[in-house]
Amino acid sequence: MRKNFFPGPGISLSIVVLYFAGWNAWAQPPALPQAVVNAHTVYIKNETGFTDLEYTTILELNKWGHFELAESREKADLILRLDSGTRVRLVPEGEAIPAASSAPAEDPVPPGYTRIALLEQKTGRMLWSGKHKTEGSKVKGGHLLDELREAFRDYEKGKR
Repeated sequence: MRKNFFPGPGISLSIVVLYFAGWNAWAQPPALPQAVVNAHTVYIKNETGFTDLEYTTILELNKWGHFELAESREKADLILRLDSGTRVRLVPEGEAIPAASSAPAEDPVPPGYTRIALLEQKTGRMLWSGKHKTEGSKVKGGHLLDELREAFRDYEKGKR
């Protein structure tokens, strides 16, 4: 005699709960590391090739008031890097072109987006990143730092 296997209601419910718990964990933005929470100053490193995105970042940081801008990389707690997946950097005449990095590859940035990443000042290790829709030097739909501000709001809510 052949029996069809159909899980009972308890097993079915468990599967559904586990599915949605996994979905919820995947949908959550990454938590802010303590080094990001404790930082006071950032140095902006713009690798997009669009100076307007850097100016937008400065204006948004000033309006938000959470971080102060550092004069140099060495004086910053964190590096705030803007990139679009392709790195653009001016190499002064006579200077050698830098070799390709041996650092692990980062998630690709989809076309039409800019990555906003917070890096450790000394090592350059990425601590947090988010993406925002851009079209060249223009920010689309909201503000460039919305995801970062939201991560800080979520952190503050979690503390209560």
